[in-house]
Amino acid sequence: MINNKTQLNLVIGNPLDHTKSPILHNLIYRALNCNAVLLAHATNDLPTTMSALKTFSVALTAVTMPYKEAILPYLDCISPEVKELHAANTIIRHNEKLTGYNTDIDGIAYALRNITLPNKNVLIIGAGGASRAAAYYLKKNNATILWLNRTPQHLLPLIEKFGGTIADLKQLDSYPIDIIINTTPLGMFPHINVSPLPNYYFKADQIIFDMVYNPLETLLIQNAKEKNAICISGIDMFIGQGIKQIELWLNKPIMTPDLIDSVKKELCSSLNKPMELI
Repeated sequence: MINNKTQLNLVIGNPLDHTKSPILHNLIYRALNCNAVLLAHATNDLPTTMSALKTFSVALTAVTMPYKEAILPYLDCISPEVKELHAANTIIRHNEKLTGYNTDIDGIAYALRNITLPNKNVLIIGAGGASRAAAYYLKKNNATILWLNRTPQHLLPLIEKFGGTIADLKQLDSYPIDIIINTTPLGMFPHINVSPLPNYYFKADQIIFDMVYNPLETLLIQNAKEKNAICISGIDMFIGQGIKQIELWLNKPIMTPDLIDSVKKELCSSLNKPMELI
């Protein structure tokens, strides 16, 4: 029950119709007996919103599209990962100062926890903040990166920073791709009939990781499953990054198998899809 001692946390972005962050956080707060609530705040006025974070003593702010880069000038401190990636998805208030973190990396690590990455050929689709987080993690784990984006020139700074080469969409079936990671919002609710690879021929030995989690089974995942590819839903990344956000706020580890299982079941139920993905 919300009372005068309840800690207010927020998720900010625009639009926020797709976000399940309030469900995720509030489930975890309840499991931890934490008197807090996370609310969604869609905004077109970032300066006013950032000022309000201090005014209303917001302890944790989850940041989603399109503000992961735009918030950086408003932060007092940033983590080394944010400095490297120039994108933050988390703001924690420490002693009236706002510190930015990037827990997308932690979410990616959790989603790929069972995957061997060294020397694997990994196709990253997209050139935004999530693609940088993926490339950061892949480079750290000695994977070989291929890049694909609607505007190829946007990939040049990423290649300079993380390495890799640009793939030719028309010749994509000829590349020896082990893992495909979609970092774009293509296929996200409500545009569920869209895929970033509508004409690609998936293979049974490939791993397909779609960062979109709403719906659980995007069109990309559905098409890959038809070819018996190994599919990873964005729900794992979403849970992993969200738990890390709360750990940063509470300054203690909270991740346990029981917590993850219960939260995942609740989230999958809220998305009205069977939980079939790893």
